[in-house]
Amino acid sequence: MKILIISHLFPNKIRPLYGVFVKERAKYISKKVNVRIVAPVPYFPMANLLSRYRNTDRIESREVTDGLSVFHPKYLVIPGLFKFSDGYLYYLSLNSFITDIARDNSADLLDFQWGYPDAFAGVIWARKLNKKIILTVRGNASICFFEKSLRRKMVLNSLRFIDHIVTVSNDLKEKLISSYRISDQKITVIGNGINSREFYKSNKNEARKICGLESEKKYILSLSRLSFEKGIVYLLKAFASIKTDNVILLIGGEGPQKKQLQKITHDLNIHSNVHFIGGIPHAETIHWYNASDVYCLPSLWEGCPNTIIEALACGTPVVSTLVGGIPDLVNSKAGYLVPPKDSNALAYALESAIKRDWNFSEITAIGQSNSWDHVADRTIEVYRRVLG
Repeated sequence: MKILIISHLFPNKIRPLYGVFVKERAKYISKKVNVRIVAPVPYFPMANLLSRYRNTDRIESREVTDGLSVFHPKYLVIPGLFKFSDGYLYYLSLNSFITDIARDNSADLLDFQWGYPDAFAGVIWARKLNKKIILTVRGNASICFFEKSLRRKMVLNSLRFIDHIVTVSNDLKEKLISSYRISDQKITVIGNGINSREFYKSNKNEARKICGLESEKKYILSLSRLSFEKGIVYLLKAFASIKTDNVILLIGGEGPQKKQLQKITHDLNIHSNVHFIGGIPHAETIHWYNASDVYCLPSLWEGCPNTIIEALACGTPVVSTLVGGIPDLVNSKAGYLVPPKDSNALAYALESAIKRDWNFSEITAIGQSNSWDHVADRTIEVYRRVLG
């Protein structure tokens, strides 16, 4: 079995955490079947003028990432304009490269990790090369779900020609069935995973020493991109109403809302108990999960957030929202879920989580059950079914 994995969402030396979950699944699949990886990189004239594309010209055409050999061909984009053209530009820019590598490698199946523009172009390649094709839907943006645009219609049309679809949550599966009219039989739910050797429960006091935290306080941790959809504004409002003493809120990550969020902490007079700890290297997050009493992700929408799986694997109870794939991950033994944008419900859940006597071994077992090995086995089973 030879699989060609194609995804613009993939780590590289400029953005080492970009699509890390795509890389992890590919890494574990590559241990069991023959895999080649193509991770296209966007370009346009004067790309360095925009922060989103800055330094992409420094990405080599081929590099080794975590033991995986990855090709990085370039594809043309027009930033901010004519987004309906992205699919065609993606296809035209990469057509020769994808056609050659698919034929040279005698690929049996094309495995795409994003709907538009990747899988839109992928359908054209699959029909041209007479190959089977699957798509993993990792979030609403992948299929332009919240858009009323021409490219949403383009996605709808292309999904009909895909042989099988994997979604990372039951929520995304239901959206494909109800809004895109995809057959239930054509969809398999396979969530993200973790490396259980990297995320596990350790001694809380030792973890706090590593993170420079005090032993006698209670800590709520939130790790995410600091952007609107992560709902951190509602977390700050909830935290302002918590009555429990000696509770510190740790907010990790960077993003466009950071300055606004810092201002809100001053407006709410909670700035002395809210610490913005910046971006944390992935290998160090285990210490922060173990050092914390509660992990909180107050997202407005989600796919299958790895941070929740990682926190659970470290035995840390989770308070989050009833969106996306989160209800697939967190049950009543591992945390509390509340409606998005509901600061009052979030505050009550956080206080309850801080005061509750948790079964940490049970929480750890829930998180550890989501391993990348298991994800790889289930994905390979989809490959086999599609190839007959």
